[in-house]
Amino acid sequence: MIVERVTHTLWTAADRPPMDGDRGGICRVCGQQSDGLPFSDWVRPTFTDWDKLLPGDILCQACQFAFAEKSELLTQRTGKEKLQRMRNYSHFVVGGRWLPLSKANKARMARILLHEDWRVAIVAQSGQKHLIFRAYLGIVQFEEQQIPDLRGLSDLLAIVEALYSSFSKAEIRAGDYAQHRILRFGLEYWWELEKALWPQRQTALFELALFLAQRKEEENGGIERATQSGSGAARCDLAGHSRQLQIPL
Repeated sequence: MIVERVTHTLWTAADRPPMDGDRGGICRVCGQQSDGLPFSDWVRPTFTDWDKLLPGDILCQACQFAFAEKSELLTQRTGKEKLQRMRNYSHFVVGGRWLPLSKANKARMARILLHEDWRVAIVAQSGQKHLIFRAYLGIVQFEEQQIPDLRGLSDLLAIVEALYSSFSKAEIRAGDYAQHRILRFGLEYWWELEKALWPQRQTALFELALFLAQRKEEENGGIERATQSGSGAARCDLAGHSRQLQIPL
């Protein structure tokens, strides 16, 4: 039985752009019989993921697309002038369509993960690692971690974004907040949010929520700034958020 690989799903969703090589063989990345380049001709001395390779002798065209460092198609899709690297972007397949997204599209990423029927979800945090070949269908690939279950992400994201209105992401990640900002935010409200957040801290789901979290000025391109001068303002902001908390505060 042939198991569908994410690299092939993504390549198909991108309308199978032609890549290099017509040599038949077994691909060392996906393990499938296909056509492509001899693997020894493609691999570079800087390649470090030897432990993730399969027996084979080529790099197929689908996997070449996933590893592309100068993708003309990606450049066209993103509206850039210089040739773009696949590893610098997050990649989704929704409704059979390939959607490459940059860090500027975090709100779109959140909508896909929470509300759309996605088949591939690869979220690049650093933009420096090849993630596509590591991913599995129906499982979120967040940097080098797999997140098979997104239950709780919506509530977690709402909590993080409420805190992010007044605190930095470094403070939220560490749970170490500047005291003057706590007082300005509202001690009681901060404590309720922190208690809800604490059990999730250092989980992959928490890190994903922290990555996706945005302030209002980020979501609105700087047009509307969130002004959080006290606990009442923070509560008002959360109550009007599309991802409201589903837990009692």
